[in-house]
Amino acid sequence: MAVRVGDREREAAIERLSGHAAAGRLTVAELEGRVERAQAARYADELRALEADLPAPRRPAPRAAPPVAPLAVLVAALALSAAVGHPLVPLFILAAFLWRARWPARRGAGPAPV
Repeated sequence: MAVRVGDREREAAIERLSGHAAAGRLTVAELEGRVERAQAARYADELRALEADLPAPRRPAPRAAPPVAPLAVLVAALALSAAVGHPLVPLFILAAFLWRARWPARRGAGPAPV
């Protein structure tokens, strides 16, 4: 069953094609021809055919949620330390060490999330 497409789908396909041209995968002439075919497309199969020989767009990796448990332990330890009158500095040092040991920095893992 053929699925009809609307203006949004056509515009999205044209944006993707423009990105491929910017990356050097399409020449200007190829881009113009494919954009004309995308604007005239009525069915999803026609749009898919325009990008069949091009790599799929990359999706950004999901961001990991920040760890909550160590922060909760740190807050509880600070509250307990303040309640009993002990110095707070050793707890900060211990917390920093535990935090670093549990969640080490990943070097070379790509650009930092923004």
